Amino acid sequence: MAKIKSLSLINFKSYSSFSKVINSKNIVLTGPNGSGKTNILEALSFFSNSKGLRSEKLNNQIKKNSNGIAIVNINLESNNLDYKLTYEVINSNNEIKKKFKSDEKIVNQSTIRNIIKFIWLSPSMDNIMYEGKSIKRKFLDKLISQYNLNFVTLINEYKTLSNERIKILNIEKDSSWLKILESKISKIMYDIFFTRRYYASLINDISSKELFNFRKFIIKYELPFEAEIKNKDKCLKIIEDIILKNRTIDELSKRNTFGINNDDISFFDIIKKISSDLLSTGEQKSILLSIILSNCHLYKNNNQNFIMLFDEISSHIDVNNMRKFFSEIDKFDTQTWYTGTDKILFQAIENKAFFIEIG
Repeated sequence: MAKIKSLSLINFKSYSSFSKVINSKNIVLTGPNGSGKTNILEALSFFSNSKGLRSEKLNNQIKKNSNGIAIVNINLESNNLDYKLTYEVINSNNEIKKKFKSDEKIVNQSTIRNIIKFIWLSPSMDNIMYEGKSIKRKFLDKLISQYNLNFVTLINEYKTLSNERIKILNIEKDSSWLKILESKISKIMYDIFFTRRYYASLINDISSKELFNFRKFIIKYELPFEAEIKNKDKCLKIIEDIILKNRTIDELSKRNTFGINNDDISFFDIIKKISSDLLSTGEQKSILLSIILSNCHLYKNNNQNFIMLFDEISSHIDVNNMRKFFSEIDKFDTQTWYTGTDKILFQAIENKAFFIEIG
């Protein structure tokens, strides 16, 4: 089990100072809109993702008119070991930097992620279900990146090499280096395509076997050469040929017209046998919750420690589905943080939750 035993914020966003000792598996932050509930979840999320829960800029994390440094401290228990983790944002001569510490020693973020991961859902993520394939793909890529740290490296390498290719096409025109570069890009693209499908297969399998009380779904990726994905050599040749064929148009457009963003993606509802795009808002939210819950089961099945953060979880969920949701959460032996405007929204867990009134 993983749990935060105490939390303190100093000059983080709306808080000059905030501290709490925590002794519960379920923590519920209640209060009116704008009172700072989400800021607390966001403070925790930065330990797991450089952009955090709301993709907030670094300079907005430091409270205005403070001394130029925001500090988040958590005392964490994970795998029966205690850690003191610190996240700092420092403004020094208008240069803003962030810093992570574990037991007072400066570490990188990947070290923190190896200790604990945070999985979250916020109201802004509801648009994942209805704003097109690009949003869905980015959402899944973030989930994969948290689960598989090597996927982050693949994405970053792909971006670096792709930018270098465009530079060569438009400036240097070094054909020998271009051929080597395109071969590297093709191999990385294949690894990204394959990793996406492998993750989707794991999540789909969990959805069919674990989510008895919640909505079942299928995640499906699709490329024009989808049937060749399992044949690495043949697939690599197809990718290399497409990239070579596109050299002229890529030079003129100054962008890579074929890349990892050409990977099509869809979410399908098992019950109605239709795309999630055609579901009601409530049904779409149910699918989104199912994906998050399946992701949590994946962590659990692989003995990876995580803590869950749910911001305004009750939006677009009726009372019956809220009960089902809490029932699913009970299956995870880990800590869960919630926010909501009213304590009554959490009646189903009021006898086993620690409530904190904000504002």
